[in-house]
Amino acid sequence: MLFLVKVEIEKLPQIPTRSFFDLLIKEWEYYERMKKRGKVLAGGKLAGRRGAAAIFDADSSEEIEAIVTKLPLFPFFTKIEITPLVPQEKALLDAKRMYHLVKDTNLMLFPTGDEPK
Repeated sequence: MLFLVKVEIEKLPQIPTRSFFDLLIKEWEYYERMKKRGKVLAGGKLAGRRGAAAIFDADSSEEIEAIVTKLPLFPFFTKIEITPLVPQEKALLDAKRMYHLVKDTNLMLFPTGDEPK
């Protein structure tokens, strides 16, 4: 299963600066180990913010929970978002299946004026 994980630290913790940067380095080393194990597919720092986002390949929601709670900076995150993703290949198959279901109908998904922008 694929998961998009986004974490942020909105307020710096009240710990010595050296301790914070030690944890930050451990955090990125943890990501690197997860990448080598095939658990992190892509990710990086959120530009201009104190946070990161990554796409993880985990066997279950329990596994992704365990991965996130082991992050060295976990106690200091003020925002954590974990979103399950549908793989692109499955999304394409679903779109084709839906197309075949509606191709011979005049059904409008978005009545006039309600189209997404």
